[in-house]
Amino acid sequence: MKQMVDVVILGQQLTVTSDDGPEHVREVARYLDETMRNVAAGGRAVATLDVALLAALNIASEYQKLRMEHKELTETIARLSRRLLAELPG
Repeated sequence: MKQMVDVVILGQQLTVTSDDGPEHVREVARYLDETMRNVAAGGRAVATLDVALLAALNIASEYQKLRMEHKELTETIARLSRRLLAELPG
């Protein structure tokens, strides 16, 4: 069931509607707020839109790296499982 959750990101209060539960929404908003603040503190961007876009790029990069790591781990597990099954008797 969708719930409305109030969050603050870079000083702006937003109401988010989500099925994921309030704690998850707050944690995601906290992570985004932290990422945007880090981008802004780095002096790479001044406008809020620029900060948001750079934060989105950083998060997308993290996501892609995690996807690749997950894929590699899944392949390793599958390979090791096949080896283990091949060693089992009969």
